[in-house]
Amino acid sequence: MFLRLVPIKLVAVFALAIAAAFSFSCGGPGERIKERSMMTPESTPTPGERDISGSLQVEGTSPGGLDPYHGALMIAPTGDTYSFKWSTTKGSSVGTAVQYGTNVAVSTASTGGGKGCGVTLFKILPGGKLDGRTVLFGASKFGMEKGEQTEGNTFVGKYSITGTTAEGQPYSGSATVTKDGEGYDFAWNTDKKVVGFAMWRGSTAAVTFGGNDCGFALYDISGAGNLDGFWGGQKQVTFGKETAKRQ
Repeated sequence: MFLRLVPIKLVAVFALAIAAAFSFSCGGPGERIKERSMMTPESTPTPGERDISGSLQVEGTSPGGLDPYHGALMIAPTGDTYSFKWSTTKGSSVGTAVQYGTNVAVSTASTGGGKGCGVTLFKILPGGKLDGRTVLFGASKFGMEKGEQTEGNTFVGKYSITGTTAEGQPYSGSATVTKDGEGYDFAWNTDKKVVGFAMWRGSTAAVTFGGNDCGFALYDISGAGNLDGFWGGQKQVTFGKETAKRQ
């Protein structure tokens, strides 16, 4: 009896809402990206970020354009991060990546390694501000970090730092960036002192930390989903190059 009293248009609206909710909760990878993009930027990727998972063909060189190599790269989603697995003529290695817009930074290590390693991916904003995401090797969530330059110009200088770990713990302090070879030493002084090594490319920078066994890579993501970037580590001050194309 009650249903007969409900206007037909209202019933249709409720039916469409229920169908939309069901479709949203049960979607595939594309729907997962849409869901993440609608959440708050404090804990999820920014709107418009694409799913970069898949199988890619890799070509690269060591620093100085030496020792060319090629092989395969497998990228898989792991929560809000990605796992990277390389199998190339240089050997095998693994990584954990964080994406921000059209860039991705990867904390890398030899297969079986990576403990204590991590990487921070910064967007460099006008006015000497940094807006970054930090991921630890093997983690499925990333933390957030912001910096505001208090001394210096370009990327070099001193910054006040505030952030939140992937577990939701806030922290604050300072950071100092100094030139070192082709890259930059990046020293945090927050609740603990951490020294990393950074590469700076235009409006983007990536910082590896965790020790000399920790490597990193910074890529641009093309419209076709290909990757083009540079790689290095804390024990060297030069960078190699790498491209990865969809198969």
